[in-house]
Amino acid sequence: MSQVAAKDEIDLSEMESVENQILKDRREQEAMYFQLYSRLEVQEWLLKDSVRNKAYREAILHNKSFKNKVVLEVGCGLGMLSIFAAKAGASRVIAVDGSSITDYTSRIAEENGYGSVITVVRGKVEDIELPKDIQKVDILICDWMGHCLFLENMLESLIFARDKWLVKGGLIFPDSAQLYLTAISGQDQDLGFWHDVHGFDLSAIRRRCAGKALVEHVTTGQVMSRVYLVKSLDLYAIREGSSVFRSFYDLKVTRSGQVHGLLAYFDVGFSKCQRWVSFSTSPSAPWTHWNQTVFYLEAPLPVQAGESIKGVFGIQPSAESIFDLEFDIYVDFEGKEKSVTSKQSFVLSSTLQLGVA
Repeated sequence: MSQVAAKDEIDLSEMESVENQILKDRREQEAMYFQLYSRLEVQEWLLKDSVRNKAYREAILHNKSFKNKVVLEVGCGLGMLSIFAAKAGASRVIAVDGSSITDYTSRIAEENGYGSVITVVRGKVEDIELPKDIQKVDILICDWMGHCLFLENMLESLIFARDKWLVKGGLIFPDSAQLYLTAISGQDQDLGFWHDVHGFDLSAIRRRCAGKALVEHVTTGQVMSRVYLVKSLDLYAIREGSSVFRSFYDLKVTRSGQVHGLLAYFDVGFSKCQRWVSFSTSPSAPWTHWNQTVFYLEAPLPVQAGESIKGVFGIQPSAESIFDLEFDIYVDFEGKEKSVTSKQSFVLSSTLQLGVA
C-alpha cells in the first residue's frame, strides 16, 4: 500500500471518528433536552402562560377550518393544543413529542373524552412515522417559538413536518412571526465580584458571564428607542436554516439617557381564523413565559433623543449545543458625548431557561 493511500485511509478513519462523536454528542443533547421537557413543572410553566394559551385557543377552538380535518401537533407536551383541535371538530389528531411526558398526554386525552380522536406518538418528529392509515395531514399545530424566537431549534422540526406531511394548501398554526430589536436602559451587569474572590482573580468567569444573553422581564419605561424589525417569517414559505441570518439595524433614540443593552422580542400571528389572532412578547405587552432577551453592552452609551444606534445583528445555532444560540452584535454609534464602534458575542442557553444551571 502506498503512503498516499495509507494516509487517505487514516484521514477517512479520523473523519468517521469525528462524525460518530458529533452524532453521539447530538444524541446526548437531545436526551437531556427531552428529559427536561418531561418535567411536570416545565409543562405547568407553559400552561400558566395565559397569553400563549388564549391565543392558541382563540385561533383553534371555534375555527371551522378544523372540522373533519386531520391535524398534526409537533411537540405536544401534555396535549392541550391537540385537545383544542379535537374539540374544534378534527376527525383525527396526531400528537407527537419526544419526551416521556406523552405517558400523561395519552391519559389526559382519554379522560377528557378524546381518546378515539387523539393518537399520541412518542419520538422526534424527524424519526417517527404517522399511523398507517394516514399519509398526509391537513393542519399543523406547533408551539415552536423559543426565547429570542429561535432558541431550542424547534422551527426546523416544524419545517420538516410541513415538507413531509402537510397537504398542498394545508394550514399552519401559527403561520407568521417577527423578531424585533430595541435599545433599553437598565443597570450595568454586576460582574466586578469576579475580579477579587478571596484575593484571587476570577476574571475568566467574568468574561464568560459577560458573553451570556439574558432572559429578563423588561418594562416599557426602560425602552430608549424605536423598534427595528430584524427578521420576518412566513411559515408557509421559509426553508431550513432560517435561524441563521444577519440583519442591519437602525435604532432611533427616543429619549436622552443611558443605553445599557439591546433587547430582542417577537410577535406571532395566526392568519387562518375568522379574525386575526396574535400575541406579542414586547415589554409593552402582557407577560409571557418568554419574557425578553437582553444583550448587555460592555459599557453604557450616553444617548440623546434623535440620535441613532446602528449596527448588525447576527444569529446562528450554537456550535456546542444544537438547542442554544450564538449572536454577534456590531454596534456603530456616533453621539454628541461618545462614539463607539464595537463587536460583542453572546450565547443564549436553552438549559438555563428551563431552570438547569
